[in-house]
Amino acid sequence: MKKLIAIISVLAAGFVGTAKADITMSAGSSLEMQSIGSATNLSIGGNLGFAFSQDLGNGVTVTMQGLSFSNDIDAVDNIASDTTAKGINALGGVTQWVNATATNLIATKGTNTAIIVNAATGQTTNTYTTDAAVDSDAFEQISFATANGTLTYGSDIDLEGFGGLGVGDVLSSDLTDTDIGKGASALTYGNVVGNGITYATSLGGTSLTIGYLLDNGGGADKFDTSATANNTMAIKSAIPVGPLSVTVGYISDSTTSAKVTTTGASTSMAAGNGTLSVAYVQTAITGNDSSQISAKYATTLGGASLSVGYSSTDTNTATNTNDITATISQSVGTGASVFAEFISRDGLKTSTEESSAILLGSSFAF
Repeated sequence: MKKLIAIISVLAAGFVGTAKADITMSAGSSLEMQSIGSATNLSIGGNLGFAFSQDLGNGVTVTMQGLSFSNDIDAVDNIASDTTAKGINALGGVTQWVNATATNLIATKGTNTAIIVNAATGQTTNTYTTDAAVDSDAFEQISFATANGTLTYGSDIDLEGFGGLGVGDVLSSDLTDTDIGKGASALTYGNVVGNGITYATSLGGTSLTIGYLLDNGGGADKFDTSATANNTMAIKSAIPVGPLSVTVGYISDSTTSAKVTTTGASTSMAAGNGTLSVAYVQTAITGNDSSQISAKYATTLGGASLSVGYSSTDTNTATNTNDITATISQSVGTGASVFAEFISRDGLKTSTEESSAILLGSSFAF
């Protein structure tokens, strides 16, 4: 055992002595309370992530996303969630196995889940549980940065931000608008997440980013690029115009049954003691064209940061949906802050659903 420990120590020392990679770790936690209608909802969340980068010594720096875990309010917990299925007929008094996607019992375990059948004899109906996917991401993206730009490849590239340039949503918490009714009018972006590449560069004072999804189905690390795939392309550029910086973007998802295109533009300027931002976004899909205007004002009040946003969305002849959002945050120490958020929506798809909510929260960065 001592020899084994010595060997491991030598190998570890050699690795540490020769490694050139920079390792970045981030972690955080939050405690939030949402008031919506007659309900008061509490949520505790957190995240942990690692990223790795290394200078190759030839003008290229490689960065790997690494591993990240987060607690999502849409999941039962941040490790795995249990689901139940009913209606399994089995022989009583016997332990058998069931496949999560099947309705028939099988005799061997393999990757299947055990169910314990009721002690009664004969055929009986039982339930079983299966573990859902772990709420985490791992090694999904890798980037190569040079003096001329940055090329990123990944299995979870998101192109929505290329054309979806709206500024009216200033909320930082996913809990704030949870259970708010859906708007009668909404933007539709099509398939904008999947396996693909982005390239970001600058030309003079103009920045340019190009994105392309080889497969916008998403969720797979292996795919056949020679087969018929679902592709999406996007382009975004920030152009200086006098004292302003105007960002314009375009997305084309041409592989869905109805082609979806998105165009957007946004700009910001100093106003009073803060910054005023405005944006316009339009999505075009057969029978479901939508447009949105939005604005945001961000400023400081003493040591607190305040942002207020507004958006109005119009889909064909549907009722316009208008959102007002606001957030205020105050630092209470190194890496710690308390905050409050608000959302109000009119023009709901179903008028009986909740239209406003208030959230109080605290966050900690470690």
